[in-house]
Amino acid sequence: MYCDMKTILDDAVKNHYAVLAGGAFNLETIRGLIGAADAEQAPVLILVGQNMIKRHAHTEVVAPMIRQLASETNVPVAVLLDHGRDWDMITQTFRAGFSSMMVDASAYPMAENIARTRRVVELCHAQGVPVEGELGHVGMAATLDGCDESMYTRPEEVLEFLQATHVDCLAIACGTAHGKYPEGFVPTLNFDLIRKVRALTSVPLALHGTSGAGDENIRKAVEAGINKVNVATEIFCACRDYAKKRLEEEPEVEYLQLCVEIERRCKETCRHFIRLTGSSGKAANFSPRYDFTHSVDRSLLDGAE
Repeated sequence: MYCDMKTILDDAVKNHYAVLAGGAFNLETIRGLIGAADAEQAPVLILVGQNMIKRHAHTEVVAPMIRQLASETNVPVAVLLDHGRDWDMITQTFRAGFSSMMVDASAYPMAENIARTRRVVELCHAQGVPVEGELGHVGMAATLDGCDESMYTRPEEVLEFLQATHVDCLAIACGTAHGKYPEGFVPTLNFDLIRKVRALTSVPLALHGTSGAGDENIRKAVEAGINKVNVATEIFCACRDYAKKRLEEEPEVEYLQLCVEIERRCKETCRHFIRLTGSSGKAANFSPRYDFTHSVDRSLLDGAE
C-alpha cells in the first residue's frame, strides 16, 4: 500500500512505537526492505538520498518501482527524499511522485534553516506531501562530530522551529552521526534530550545516523520518544559483506543467484531493525486504500461492451 510519511508516523506517535526508515536505491535493496516489512507486517519508510539519485537511483526509474512493489503488499510503504539540500533535487523528486520529503538545512543558522525548510513545506503541503525538517545537526561518524554537543538540538528552539515551518516530522541531533563509526566505537546518546523534545510536541521525532549505534541505544531511543529510525549504512554494509564472503566461497557463482541472495540478506537485516523499532504487527492499524481494480472481476470488465 503506497502511503505517505505523515500517515505512518502519526500512528507511531499515537501508539508509542517507531518505524524503520531504511536506505534503498536498487531492486535488491528496495525489494529486501519491502519484503522485510511484509514479513513483519510493519509499516516502512524508504529513504532515497540525493547522492544516491545523482549516482544511480534515478527518480524516473525508482519511483515507479517503489509504487508497484508497494501496491503488492498490505503494509504501508512511503518513500522520501532523504537529506534534500538542493532545490532542483527536491522539485525533481516532488514531480516524480515521492510521497514524502526530508529537507536538510541544518547546517545553516536557525533563521536560514527555517526559511529554506518553510519553502519546501509550502511547495509540498499544497499537494498533500508531508515534510521532515532537521533542527540541530547530525554529523559524520568518521570524524565523530556527532559527539559534539554544540551540534545537538536545543529544546528551547523546538517550538519556534515547528511553528515557523509546520513540518510534519522533526529530525533531532542527540549523539548519533551518519556513516560508519570507527571500529569498536559506540556512540552515547542523550536520552534526556529526546524526552525533553517529546514532552514539548506531538510531532513525530526522527533519529538519523543509527547505523552502528547499537541495538540497546535504538531501543532506549524509541522508549524515550523517537518514532522514525533511519538506517542506511548498516543495510548497505550487510549486503556488501555478504557479497564479498559469497564470492570468496564460490567465485563462479551465477550473478543472478548472487543478486537473489543479496536481497535475502537485505531482508534479514531490515527485519532485525524493524523488530528493534517495535513496529512489527503494526500494519494492522492501517486500513488498505480502496482500489477499484482489486475489487472487480476483471473478466466482467473485459467482456463488457
